[in-house]
Amino acid sequence: MMPHRVPLRLPWLLGFFLVFNPYLLPASELAPRATDALGAALGLWLVWLFCSKGLPVRLFTALVVILLIGVVPLVWGLYAYNAASDLPTTVLSLRWLLAIPYAFALFLVALDPRQRTSVAWGLWWGCVANIVVLALQFYGLEQLTKDVGLAAQDTLESEYGEEYRAPGMHGHANGSTAIVSLLVPVSLYLYYVGKTRSWTVVVSLGLVSLATQLTYTRAALLVSLTVLLMVLVAHFRRSRSARLATLVVLVVLLTSLYVGLPGGTERWEDFNRIRENASVRLQTNAAALQISMEHPLGVGAESGVEMMRDKAANEATHDAYLQIAVMYGLALAGLLFLLIIILALQALNPTSTAWRLEPILALQVFGLFFWEEHLSNPSFMIMVNWLVVASAYLIAASLRRGAPHARRPPWQGVRETNNLSHL
Repeated sequence: MMPHRVPLRLPWLLGFFLVFNPYLLPASELAPRATDALGAALGLWLVWLFCSKGLPVRLFTALVVILLIGVVPLVWGLYAYNAASDLPTTVLSLRWLLAIPYAFALFLVALDPRQRTSVAWGLWWGCVANIVVLALQFYGLEQLTKDVGLAAQDTLESEYGEEYRAPGMHGHANGSTAIVSLLVPVSLYLYYVGKTRSWTVVVSLGLVSLATQLTYTRAALLVSLTVLLMVLVAHFRRSRSARLATLVVLVVLLTSLYVGLPGGTERWEDFNRIRENASVRLQTNAAALQISMEHPLGVGAESGVEMMRDKAANEATHDAYLQIAVMYGLALAGLLFLLIIILALQALNPTSTAWRLEPILALQVFGLFFWEEHLSNPSFMIMVNWLVVASAYLIAASLRRGAPHARRPPWQGVRETNNLSHL
């Protein structure tokens, strides 16, 4: 299905470009990006794989799940292109379809422990590279990042008072900080499987704080801290958890005392602004829910923006699940919510001895999606499809094992080798 030995640089590159996603043409956010090209190439590989090698039942089941989910964007994309002349919906639907082979390739290579570690380190360094882009913009080189394809020409610029918020390469400061925040779950994975030391988790938390300082975005940092706390509590009996908790508490206290809160202390203390921001978010959430209830099959991206403006005087739903509900319908949004939370709960299973990268990422993504419309971002589109594949595979494996083995670790029994020739 692939060369007998998969070079470890290939999984690393898949992880890296998943989050560090340049624009192939320095134009709008709808312009082709690196993941679009990789998704198309991996789609051809997937067709060859299925026709020449076939797939085991559980992998085939997982593939069928994401293909069935992809029918909704496919139908909406065709309708938007042929009947509605809705370019945003057309492009987003096409990107969703291109995300499927990229996601499936990530899942396949991550079945192997060494390749899974390589994917994780690729993700880690891709997030760090995003901070470099943020720093370039923060220090006055925003136009340069746009000219070389590290940001879109129509990237949304924003400020907090007189403070500049670096937008990054994902369209907005909030979205770029969310990508950087993936450092924390990736580092937790690497730490708990013994591939790195506790300092990597602390450094990752510091890098997310730095991104928060460059973007004046707090939500991603709050989600990261919550995920870190939940994992430490769920696995508190492990010696690794005790060491990490001690180090994190010490570093966080000293940093807060001598440096201050990341993202601007004044923003954390501006209670009027916090109240106003919360009110706007609740209002837009309510409007998006109302639209999705009135149009359970979705209204597309362009019409969704218009309806949000009419109902909430704001085009953003401020929630990725509601974004999908408005654009593609309640059924798809509910299914994605269910599959992600099923997988995320595995990261908090204290009886599991088998750590996987996907559950800890699902826990982070589950929290991030309550804050912004991250499913306009092709990186998160791919990640969601990756998590859906992993969740479907987990469910298929659990059903096959049957009730008598319900207490076995959810990933136990997966046949892992140093290459993919066993599939």
